[in-house]
Amino acid sequence: MIAFLSDWGYDSYYVGVAKAAIREVNKETEILDICHNIKSFSVRQAAYVIERVVKDLPIDTVFLAVVDPGVGTARKPIAMTLKNGMRMVGPDNGIFTFAAENFGVHEIRELENREYHRGTSMSFHGRDIFAPVAAHIAGGLEVEKLGPRLMNFEYLRYRKPAATGNMITGEVAFYDHFGNLETNIPSSLGNIFEEGDLVEISRNRKPLKATFGKTYYDVNPGHILAHFDSSGFLEITVNKGSARETVGIEEGESITVVKV
Repeated sequence: MIAFLSDWGYDSYYVGVAKAAIREVNKETEILDICHNIKSFSVRQAAYVIERVVKDLPIDTVFLAVVDPGVGTARKPIAMTLKNGMRMVGPDNGIFTFAAENFGVHEIRELENREYHRGTSMSFHGRDIFAPVAAHIAGGLEVEKLGPRLMNFEYLRYRKPAATGNMITGEVAFYDHFGNLETNIPSSLGNIFEEGDLVEISRNRKPLKATFGKTYYDVNPGHILAHFDSSGFLEITVNKGSARETVGIEEGESITVVKV
């Protein structure tokens, strides 16, 4: 199976022709669309989404991830094999940072062997390099045949989550479709909170008060809730509203949550 993620959207032909490139190589593999509405050019959001998705996929999945604002530049096309056996195909721009950090890296190959490419476009490596390579790997190709081994990869800089006393800090990972604020703070740091606690959420401004709970209906409509979501990370949400509009902290910015 190939799990496919991009920032291409659904209002253009890019996703379709990349899938055609996969089918041209491997007509048998299943293609699972994870998301094609990643914020344009946001490698950070893609990396955080990949982190959440990988744990729910079969280990033999090939993850095709194309958010590639540096396409055609010196950044390398790569195939990364995680220590759990999953293979990741995409640009070497930090997009696999959190998957690599959580699962460890077994090896990385630069996709130099043109035998497994489809074309030579400088602006559409998603179709001409990443899609066919993912298809070949899903069909059983050994990654050693793709190109030379790399000893390092691009790594995103980010604010590591931490807990001190009655306070936890981290950064905004992304906003989802509903406007929920997704953080990089794992549930392992949340043992200072109990259901019903009042907390303050801040980012260099007047703190906003919220309730710590388990479900969206633990607060009334329009009120702010903090809870650990189904992916195991702290989420800030507004019941029947938008945390993006209410909280107003941008992707990549720091966030602090304090038990009152």
